[in-house]
Amino acid sequence: MKQHYIRPIALARGVRKKGSFKYRMIDAEEIFTSCYVWYIEGAKPNILVDAGETAEMFRKRGRVEEHIQSLDEGLGKVGLKPEDINIVILTHLHSDHVALASRYTKARFIVQKAEIDFALNPHPLAAGSYHVEQFNDLNFDVISGDKEITDGVSVLLTPGHTPGGQSVAVSTPAGTAIITGFCCLQDNFDPPKGGRDTSYEVVPPGYSLNALDAYDSLVKVKRCADIVVAIHDIMFQQHSRIPA
Repeated sequence: MKQHYIRPIALARGVRKKGSFKYRMIDAEEIFTSCYVWYIEGAKPNILVDAGETAEMFRKRGRVEEHIQSLDEGLGKVGLKPEDINIVILTHLHSDHVALASRYTKARFIVQKAEIDFALNPHPLAAGSYHVEQFNDLNFDVISGDKEITDGVSVLLTPGHTPGGQSVAVSTPAGTAIITGFCCLQDNFDPPKGGRDTSYEVVPPGYSLNALDAYDSLVKVKRCADIVVAIHDIMFQQHSRIPA
């Protein structure tokens, strides 16, 4: 199997309550989180995971975010422009993962059927997270379940945070790295010990439409991955590539 590297490209960062990433766990500590796109270095055709969102777009939605770099600047560091991307794997269709999709003018967008079906007709409790105008006209490749995308790159259906979230498994020189298809931190895979929660293998995201599915999806990723890449953890701003 062909081996690749993952190149994190951080576009914006903001402050969140840590507890918002932990289901039924109160933690008022304020932490930084990042909004990324992820380039799969070595894959052919050119593959990006998620489309990204700018700090300005976040602010228009009422969320204070700090600009890190533009999409063009970030892709330029790996020798690419948005129009060079052939495939964008969308982990899910929340705005911070799809808002810049129109910039990839030559790409097809891989999405799970369960995700697009829900996003086009969301439940009122989740409707604020989906903006149909951001993805309604995309060149979608709609799939169902786990699937190989190209040699060394596969998707895993990981619902819970959203109905059709998908994580991206990448074969690397250090084993299988999985970019999570749900909004989480590295801490979600290493729950605290003690108290009533000693049996937890993982902690699902605080915002999960189905917490049981979310728990099972985290377990699936944890057991399949040699390297877990938690999609909003700020630690990856310090990595030029994964594995280092």
